[in-house]
Amino acid sequence: MLLRLIVITGLCAAVDAVPVLARPPQAAPPVQRQLRSQVVVTVPADAAELSVNGNVVMGAGASRTFDTGPLAAGSHEYTFSVTWEPNTYTTMTRTKVVAIRAGETAKVDLTVEDPADRVRVIYVPTPDEVAAAMVELAKVGERDVVYEPGCGDARITIAAIKAGARRGICVDIDPERARESKANVEAAGFADRIDVREGDALDVRNLSDVSVVFLYMGDHFNMLIRPVLWRELKAGSRIVSHRFTMGDWQSDSTITVSTTEGPYELHLWTITEEMKRAK
Repeated sequence: MLLRLIVITGLCAAVDAVPVLARPPQAAPPVQRQLRSQVVVTVPADAAELSVNGNVVMGAGASRTFDTGPLAAGSHEYTFSVTWEPNTYTTMTRTKVVAIRAGETAKVDLTVEDPADRVRVIYVPTPDEVAAAMVELAKVGERDVVYEPGCGDARITIAAIKAGARRGICVDIDPERARESKANVEAAGFADRIDVREGDALDVRNLSDVSVVFLYMGDHFNMLIRPVLWRELKAGSRIVSHRFTMGDWQSDSTITVSTTEGPYELHLWTITEEMKRAK
């Protein structure tokens, strides 16, 4: 058999190269315009310390000006905080969160009282005779649970337990005072009956078991804790304050205790159903 091999050779045709078109250059993104804002802050006292977002703003006087620096367009959140001393024994702190729009002039008023204000009061011991008189004025009995915000050395609560109170709660924001109170409570043999806590008494909210409150904390603190006491305490609960009042809340009675160190004034209030409904 005769085989024929036929080879077909393909011819390659030259193809012209097709040029690749270069992409047109993309436009650069527009530069975002940076704007500055001026904030005028009014503070409660000329010597108050103002801070913004945790940074102290230097200056003095009742009105301060804060420059935000360059900001992107839109709204930005700032935290303004002011600390001042309304008297020689009280330090107040007030904080306000404000939205500032870039490029606008804003005003922040930190002179208005706020339920979220915080108070620190220096420790001044209550004379033992006055502590005993506070317990007597409250008519502390065996069913009572007593509460002492800013307890210092816990002497008033200890006196109440000695007078027959069932249980006591002490709170102090100063770690040293809380340690001292705990040591005094243990030394008195009442560690199982008095709960000593370190913290801000204004953060304590559950007072449903409390029937007697002892105060020696100043007018500013009293006004901040007053709505808490109205809301939380049961009708019939008593409040006794050494020296300081409760604003326009009229006391049931006010007595003067004479000691070798001088006269001391004590005020008594009783929570009523009418008061709880009104508040």
